Amino acid sequence: MARGKIAIRRIENPASRQVTFSKRKSGLIKKAKELAILCDAEVLVTIFSSTGRLYEYSSSSMKSIFDRYNEEKEHHQLLTPSSEARLWQTEAERLRQQMDHLQENYRRLKGEELSGMRISDLDALENQLEMRLKNIRTKKARKSLPYPIFTSVFNISRAFTFLQEKMLTDEIEELNQKRALIHHENIELSKKITLVQHENRQLLKKGYGAIDIRKEEGSFSGQANSCVPVHVNRSEEDEIRLGLQLQ
Repeated sequence: MARGKIAIRRIENPASRQVTFSKRKSGLIKKAKELAILCDAEVLVTIFSSTGRLYEYSSSSMKSIFDRYNEEKEHHQLLTPSSEARLWQTEAERLRQQMDHLQENYRRLKGEELSGMRISDLDALENQLEMRLKNIRTKKARKSLPYPIFTSVFNISRAFTFLQEKMLTDEIEELNQKRALIHHENIELSKKITLVQHENRQLLKKGYGAIDIRKEEGSFSGQANSCVPVHVNRSEEDEIRLGLQLQ
């Protein structure tokens, strides 16, 4: 037999009302537990009976749920249409002031509108520009290196080793160039020595020819003078040869 529908109104009988309260309270707390477990929700149930007795259930810390409830309540109370409009107007004004400040700093960094600035402000601006220029030069120097330098110790060590190898390679290349230049100079000197030796041989031939002529003249004069031979010693030949070389 189907159960009849119960009218939702206050139960006049205190005993029946207390029984219904106990049953409905237990069912409500059971449903709250199921909702918290099944849906991963934060649930807080607070019940006061007609006699003033407190019954409660919370899926987590009751204080944290109350604090969250109060924050959300304050937030919704503050965000009325008029307060929300004022909030956005204040935020827009703040952003506008910030934009004006940034534009003013940008113009000053470009060297514009400096007439109204004090000496201290100009010094601060100069220091700021020097620091930025120093940072730019540092980054440029790092990028110009043939090998990227990183902040880790391993990469710094590799970069240092690479630079040392490059310096040694440059020195070896420079020494090879000097060796090639010296070799070329030696070849030129060898050619000059060969030329001088050839000239000396020609001069020696001329000198010995003159000595032979003098010997022949001496032989003829010796025959005319009872055939007394003319003797040319070795020192005289050396003097002739030395004189030809000096010429």
